[in-house]
Amino acid sequence: MNFPGSKHPFLFLAPGMALLLAFSFLPLADTIFTSFTNAKLILPRERFSGLANYQAVLTDGRFWHSLSLTLLYTLVSTSLEAILGLSLGILMNRLSPRNSFLRILLFIPWVIPTVVTARTWQWMFDYNLGIINYFLEALALQRTNWLGDPFLAFFSLVIADVWKTTPFVAIIILAGLSALPPEIYQSSIIDGAGAWQRFRFITLPLILPVWGVAILFRAIDALRIFDLVYVLTGGGPGGSTETLSVYAYKLFFYKGDFGQGAATSVIIMSLVAVFSYFYTKKSRERNFM
Repeated sequence: MNFPGSKHPFLFLAPGMALLLAFSFLPLADTIFTSFTNAKLILPRERFSGLANYQAVLTDGRFWHSLSLTLLYTLVSTSLEAILGLSLGILMNRLSPRNSFLRILLFIPWVIPTVVTARTWQWMFDYNLGIINYFLEALALQRTNWLGDPFLAFFSLVIADVWKTTPFVAIIILAGLSALPPEIYQSSIIDGAGAWQRFRFITLPLILPVWGVAILFRAIDALRIFDLVYVLTGGGPGGSTETLSVYAYKLFFYKGDFGQGAATSVIIMSLVAVFSYFYTKKSRERNFM
């Protein structure tokens, strides 16, 4: 029996490809085109400007500050999430099925919208009404201006991001651990392997590919982080927490320079693509993925 389209399999892909074209490729193409124009909010017409926007962005000190901050944020937050997510995943894997409610409870931070998370942590870090300063005073310590100090504001962003996205890494680790055959561990116990030896020589090597994928996803998200930063700190104080995505947003909507904003967006996309390529390549060479 021949089904409609069985001789033309691309017909089944047409709806998905049409949606991908409409919502991904066309906006991407428009952004790249705009990055080569002098499009601004006050200009009635766009004109081709070559690489002028890229030159303006790459010679702006704010761009390089945002780039360095984004890279530092990616390194710190992803490293903490990878370690904590691995530990949390192993812990949840050891829980009995009767403790399924505890597993669900640990996943709650991940399912909360990022804007809600950012606003919640903003209230908690508030100088006058925040619960964190309340506990500091209860311990006879001074109040801390968490979001008013450049270093502490960055530290606050990392805390909020780690709290929200560590469960994501844990979920992936838990899925990888659930797929491991129990016979391997039973044999190792018979051979006299201890808990650390089982983790070091069995668990860790077998879940490295899964762990590598989780780290890749989290690093990509961190490189283009916007909503958490915009709501929690707004890029402040004094631009000290202004990531690349926030910098591009301000070029678009504060400065009204669509060309430079589009050029920054293309740079962010290129940065993510280059990182993903080299990370995947190196991981495969070392059998990490």
